[in-house]
Amino acid sequence: MIFSGSTGFKDPPQTQENCRDPERNYKVIKLDCSFQSIILRTQVNVKVYLPNPEDFMHPVTDFRERYTFKPFKTLFLLHGMMDSAEQWVENTSITRLAQEEGIALVIPSCGNNFYVNTIYGARYSDFITEELIGFVRGLFPLSDKREDNYIWGISMGGYGALRQGFVNNSLFSRVIAMSPTTDIEFTARFAHAMGVDPFHVIGSWKDLPGSDLDLQVMAQKAAEHPEKIPPILVIIADQDHMVRDNTLFRDTLDRLGIRNEFRTYPGDHTWGFWDSHVEECIRWLCEDLEENPYEC
Repeated sequence: MIFSGSTGFKDPPQTQENCRDPERNYKVIKLDCSFQSIILRTQVNVKVYLPNPEDFMHPVTDFRERYTFKPFKTLFLLHGMMDSAEQWVENTSITRLAQEEGIALVIPSCGNNFYVNTIYGARYSDFITEELIGFVRGLFPLSDKREDNYIWGISMGGYGALRQGFVNNSLFSRVIAMSPTTDIEFTARFAHAMGVDPFHVIGSWKDLPGSDLDLQVMAQKAAEHPEKIPPILVIIADQDHMVRDNTLFRDTLDRLGIRNEFRTYPGDHTWGFWDSHVEECIRWLCEDLEENPYEC
């Protein structure tokens, strides 16, 4: 197991609009973790960002006490196809905004594997819900309460986040999907056209509709107990190539009585679009939802 860490300086614009305390400097603890996964049987890389809320202007007499934190609320971030955890950090303001709200970040790099248990035996879904969660909670001060844990994905990662919200809904209290893959058959064809072969991961596109990898099927099964499904926020651009599929998926959720918010804005399938709505998503995580028992 390998760690590299730093205390990165994340000083936001000092205005009341952008932070809770305009007089306070925000600093985040960054940890790059590399460890041998028991489930995946390979080395994996995970980025962890912990809030560092103490005042750096006062002297410290006990450093162990200084760096002993109460368990943090935790946001798991899933990247898209042909990306890694790096893109979340390089292309968005997520680390600063999460720090301001006292939320820890866990960002694994999982390749182009759709966050599922693949047909060739690599159990990426089990890795996320069993080993990764156990790993970070064992090493870092992260809350194990459902109401303190959230999952958020972009594109392929949006599919992974939605899937976890349906299949493992006891783990997360809120789900965010930005420009998510909602039609797995279409995405398999699209990925193949882009030079990414999904067939060794999720099988032939012909077999995907109606299968356990179909979000429509997952939603229908989960809707048997809709009260257990965490609230879902979907954000997508009006020029995104998947906006039609997302709209149909929203209609399915509405028909099944699954609580969701669906927001469409001008833009395309780009990091620029996603970053422009990161603060909005953080606010949604931390706002009180009507008839929702979970509080940020």
